[in-house]
Amino acid sequence: MSWQEGGGRGCVCPHGNCRRNLTARSPARRYSMYKHSPVITAVSLLHLLPLLLMWMPPVCAENGNVTVKVLSMMYSLGFTTPEVNAINAGFDASLSAHSWKTGSGATISVIRPPSPNATIEDIFQQGVKQSKDELLVVFGPLGTNHVSWVSDKLKEHDLVALAPVAYSSEVRGWNPHLYFISVEPNAELLALIRYAVVYLRVPRIGMMHVKSSTASMGPYEFTVQILEMMGRHLCGVFVVKESENQNISEDDLNTRWRQFVATRPQAILLFSSLGNTAKWFIKKVAQDNRTANAYLLSTSLQQNFLINMWREALVLANRTFTPGQLITTGTVPLANDTRFSLIQRFQRDVNNYLDTNTDWKGFAKPDHYLEDDNAGEMMVYGWLAGEVLFQALNNAPQLTNRTSFMESLYKQRRYVIDDLVVGDFGGECNEAVALQGAMCKCNQGGSMVYMKSIMDGFRPAPLWEGHLTWGVSECSSANVHVGAPLSGLFLLLADNKIALRASRKWFLGAEVHGKEAENIDNRIFFHPLTVSSENVTQSLEQVQDNRDVSAVFGIMPGGLLDRKDLVFISPMTLRPRMKLFRRNVIHLLPVLAQQLYVLAVYLSNTSSRGVNALIRSEQAGEISSLLYKSLVTFGVPLDSSKTLGDGDPISSYLSGNGDVFTIGLTLTDVAAVARHLQTHRRARVFIPFNDLAMYYDEFVAAFNASKESIASSERLLFATSFPHWAKKNTKSDVVASFHRIVNESHWDPLTFLGFVTTRLLQVILPNMRKVNAELLADRIYTESNIKVDDMRFGPFSDVECVSGTSVSANECASNFGATNISVWSMARVLNSSVPILQRGMTPSMDYIISGGSRLTGSQIAGIGIGCIAGLIPFIALGVLLRITLRNARDNNLAPKEPTDPVTLIFTDIESSTALWAAHPELMPDAVATHHYLIRSLIGRYKCYEVKTVGDSFMIASKSPFAAVQLAQELQLCFLQHDWGTNAVDDSYQQFEQQRAEEDEMYTPPTARLDPKVYSRLWNGLRVRVGIHTGLCDIRHDEVTKGYDYYGRTPNMAARTESVANGGQVLITGSTYLSLSAEEREQIDVTALGGVPLRGVPDPVEMYQLNAVPGRNFAALRLEREIEDEEDVGTGSSASESSFNECGLTATAQQVAGCIDALIGAFPVIQRQKMLATFCERWHVKKPPGVDAWNEASCRCVTRRIAAKVGCVMDFGTRSSSSSVTSLERGGSLFSPGGATVATVASSSNFSYVEGKRGATDLIDLESVGSTC
Repeated sequence: MSWQEGGGRGCVCPHGNCRRNLTARSPARRYSMYKHSPVITAVSLLHLLPLLLMWMPPVCAENGNVTVKVLSMMYSLGFTTPEVNAINAGFDASLSAHSWKTGSGATISVIRPPSPNATIEDIFQQGVKQSKDELLVVFGPLGTNHVSWVSDKLKEHDLVALAPVAYSSEVRGWNPHLYFISVEPNAELLALIRYAVVYLRVPRIGMMHVKSSTASMGPYEFTVQILEMMGRHLCGVFVVKESENQNISEDDLNTRWRQFVATRPQAILLFSSLGNTAKWFIKKVAQDNRTANAYLLSTSLQQNFLINMWREALVLANRTFTPGQLITTGTVPLANDTRFSLIQRFQRDVNNYLDTNTDWKGFAKPDHYLEDDNAGEMMVYGWLAGEVLFQALNNAPQLTNRTSFMESLYKQRRYVIDDLVVGDFGGECNEAVALQGAMCKCNQGGSMVYMKSIMDGFRPAPLWEGHLTWGVSECSSANVHVGAPLSGLFLLLADNKIALRASRKWFLGAEVHGKEAENIDNRIFFHPLTVSSENVTQSLEQVQDNRDVSAVFGIMPGGLLDRKDLVFISPMTLRPRMKLFRRNVIHLLPVLAQQLYVLAVYLSNTSSRGVNALIRSEQAGEISSLLYKSLVTFGVPLDSSKTLGDGDPISSYLSGNGDVFTIGLTLTDVAAVARHLQTHRRARVFIPFNDLAMYYDEFVAAFNASKESIASSERLLFATSFPHWAKKNTKSDVVASFHRIVNESHWDPLTFLGFVTTRLLQVILPNMRKVNAELLADRIYTESNIKVDDMRFGPFSDVECVSGTSVSANECASNFGATNISVWSMARVLNSSVPILQRGMTPSMDYIISGGSRLTGSQIAGIGIGCIAGLIPFIALGVLLRITLRNARDNNLAPKEPTDPVTLIFTDIESSTALWAAHPELMPDAVATHHYLIRSLIGRYKCYEVKTVGDSFMIASKSPFAAVQLAQELQLCFLQHDWGTNAVDDSYQQFEQQRAEEDEMYTPPTARLDPKVYSRLWNGLRVRVGIHTGLCDIRHDEVTKGYDYYGRTPNMAARTESVANGGQVLITGSTYLSLSAEEREQIDVTALGGVPLRGVPDPVEMYQLNAVPGRNFAALRLEREIEDEEDVGTGSSASESSFNECGLTATAQQVAGCIDALIGAFPVIQRQKMLATFCERWHVKKPPGVDAWNEASCRCVTRRIAAKVGCVMDFGTRSSSSSVTSLERGGSLFSPGGATVATVASSSNFSYVEGKRGATDLIDLESVGSTC
């Protein structure tokens, strides 16, 4: 705090930190000036005179006579003379700038060593003798051993050592007599580790360490701890004990070197004493080709040693110096780094001091410290210590009492020196005060590590991106947590100006969250990679080989997304592409299919004069089909679709007043679209949001040019899930945050996309202890629904719709997360007050398969007559279904409130594929009975049938207890039902028996039971059940008119069911805890503890519902994994997947060809009847909308049947090839009695070893999904 000048002399109040100055503006002066009468003034002053006489003399006497002694112990034989002189010269330069006076006028006097060779004991004793009964402050000491020695002496004489320099963390604990102003050695090591992981991004980090004989491997253990926090580990360690450092043999060193270099480190941490072993090691690094290009990282103590030894090693190895290969730390900024205001003032003070002072002969030129970087840093440290001392003395209540001075140093003291903060320092205090923010027992004020890279001329240069701080909330780095970083690679296509501009906007929004990169809490780092469109793949591969890459971002060629070894987050492609499910590609923007679907909904609610499409894309045909499918689903015809080449001007094809979709725009197309809309005032143009974002500047300029263009902007339409990114006074939390951080000139959709992407990553990263591409994708699919302020993304699901397993949570995998997609006009872009055209919706992506040709008049008449003739039977059928289903699909029973937990039940038949292979004539009726029984229970317990796929049910319930009751009675109903045959039970027992023969560790739970005991416990089909309770993303399907449930809860329920055995009911802890105490008393459960589930990071607490007392089960099926299908089923329901995307096995393809050959000669109507029969007997689900039969729908149903029959045939073939017992049954594709199309060789054997696949590698497709 600056002292007031002008008038009286500054005096210090003897209590607290209050200062008074009896100047012309003092209270007494103001009092006299206030009175107008001289008499009154005189009388008043007479009354004040005794107080003034009591107060002033002691303080003023103090100011005139007090001398503060400073004992400089910044001397050590372990440091060079220039280093010692530099640190002391910097200290003197600071005090000289303050005229060697405190703010209160006390003199500051420095006591120096009696001789250059004086010992630390002599220096200390001299200082104590020369300062009896005076305030003495120690400056230093210099070196760990000196600091350790002086600690006890300081306490004995009630002294404080300011700015001691120690390179060991052992002396860094709480000691009020040591006042550190720089970071501790471990903090420097922390900064080096973080830089290697975050910015160098090298996968392999090694360490060279000399282990102290008197201490534990503190630096090594600290390194291991920090790397573990960051999800990493040391690839190798070269360690030598301190006791053997001088005597270790060359052979022993070489042996250790061979072990170390075999790990192929790409960066090496050097943290050792400066001995011969370190010299040998550095030379070896330079000589060996495997390490010659490795980064070497070390702390400030070893900077000079490392530079000198590396220079020498390069000469011996005949190698040239690579700038940036050596990386070091610093505790203060470089002396020439004038970006700091502190350094600017430092240079002025030092220049003035050296110009006018001859004490320091080693610094003949004032700018010496700018040429010798090491001396410059030491000088900055000394100068900083002087500034801290000056402020400390100014804030002390008195300058004669050592105890009082030391206590003042810990009164929550913080020193602000230009743009550097030292502190907070705090003394002993209770926990209650600490909880309120007080700093307790803290004598360390450094909180900033400065990173440096050794560049040309072997001179250090600042690495601003690597600077590290943890603020003033922590006393040291001891309690600092460093999270695993996300290393994002951001592509910049240098040969595409539009893409490069778009990428830079995207990058601007993404990186604003990490502007303060030195903050320890930052975990997201983007690293630009400039590439060309031709070499992008090669460049990526090169980076992958040498650097960690968590995810790839930005604008890129569409073909790049085909790579499976990278994760792409919110990518934008140069040309529109069809959405195919790729687990490693995460879309945040609405994908093209979603946009077209939402726009089709909008068109169905408005009058249209015909829809045409102009498409420029490598996948124009597929996009045209997708557009057609979207429009037809909502009754909107597509009149024509035109594919454009890159050089085809869109203006040549825009005509008339109709509606046109322009997909895949170029730069010149923007002006053409604008002219078209101004010329044709009844025309509308629909564009993808990606095209708008890519050419945002051009669109704004074109439609904001005149009144006519602004008016026409109402007819340029698109779909988006974004809130308005440029709306001021917005109610959107994420937009408000965007506006606070990003300058208004950059409020555009691409910058907003980058901003939102980083926010999403910030939401999911706190739950990740380790980050890599695979784990990042896992986390996104595990979170499923991700909320970013007021925006929601998801559900993301990696459960495929064609997996051959039980019903999945969403029926199809989903890697796109845009929700609340609304329709805007360009007018709203220009003016945020313009309302949206269609409220936000999350499309179901269910399509209706339409006929391939128009109906003739006779066909229409025939349909009319048929409808009338079939009216009565349909009414009867409806009544029958109503009775049979018992309200299973009653929407009134569906859970609808998104804030209410939903209990989901998943069921599946045990070994259904094997049963179909063994008993094809029995299974259709058995499965029909299975469906009837379950639907009866759904109605009884007022639950809701969400969907069925194959032999599996997904059921929702508002009540957890009702769900548990349904599952319990399900097992009892199946046990008590008369199945009319024992064949199924015999097969189950044979499956178990064969498995026992193949696996000695396996004990059959039912195969060896007494028949009477077996009949009391088991009967017929065995159904496994999984139940889980939680929040869901609830959607109403506009096509099926039913409700569906998405997100993490259905995924958890499905995976719970997947690990159960037949006849077993598993309940997660969430469901069990949702039951009341009274409800829990009514059920019998067995706690199973934590059970690991696929895709769930932590074990899930699980309970077994003992529905049938006495049943025993095999171990949970934890080895079961859902088979991933590539590029199949990309929608949210099975109906979306086109038959063209189906993947069939060779056997299934043969079956499909056989069916096509046999029924292809029949008319469509006859094929429909035959295919319906196949579907019924093989229990294959027909796709929605299949009533409109045509060639396409017949092929789709054929492939569904072939998928299931092929799986059964494959099972039978594999089983018969290695079976011990074979049922040698034949199954017919047709119902019994019909003509045999394909004979299925079946077998009852079933090989599935606990924890691994059996030797025959059979695939247990529990229920063939039969979906495309």
